[in-house]
Amino acid sequence: MRKTLLTLALLSVNIGNAHAFLDTVVDKSSKNGLMDMVSQGLNAESSPLTELLTSQLPVSTEQAAGGSSALIALAQSQLSQQNSTELQSLIPGLSNLKGAQSLLGNIESLSAVQSAFNALGLDPSMISQFAPVILGYLNEQGASEGLLKSLSGLWTSGK
Repeated sequence: MRKTLLTLALLSVNIGNAHAFLDTVVDKSSKNGLMDMVSQGLNAESSPLTELLTSQLPVSTEQAAGGSSALIALAQSQLSQQNSTELQSLIPGLSNLKGAQSLLGNIESLSAVQSAFNALGLDPSMISQFAPVILGYLNEQGASEGLLKSLSGLWTSGK
């Protein structure tokens, strides 16, 4: 009986390790795919927003593009049509990041943005550093007070 229990215990540990390994491989694959997609989008056209983020924060170009894409994807899923249209008009090269946004998945909550930041190798606490830089950029581009207020509330509270 003891041999059977010991064997079952060892099997369950090994199966658990195999699942953990597979999860790591899948996560790494998703991360690499996301980074490749962001890089391809950036090769098509460099974004002033990405350049601003990399100059003000300790992030790579790919992380800046991916992180801002995640925040913008959240905004586009939650903003009114009017604010969403305004946002699109203020960010040149936004269409180049559509592929990255599709790899990020359907981002409809701040927790989904946090997951995207993790996938990019960024600590989710970096959201609080990305948001003011993006809001400042949008303000310089002439964003309406209503859009800025909506984005600020969305990116800080997740509502």
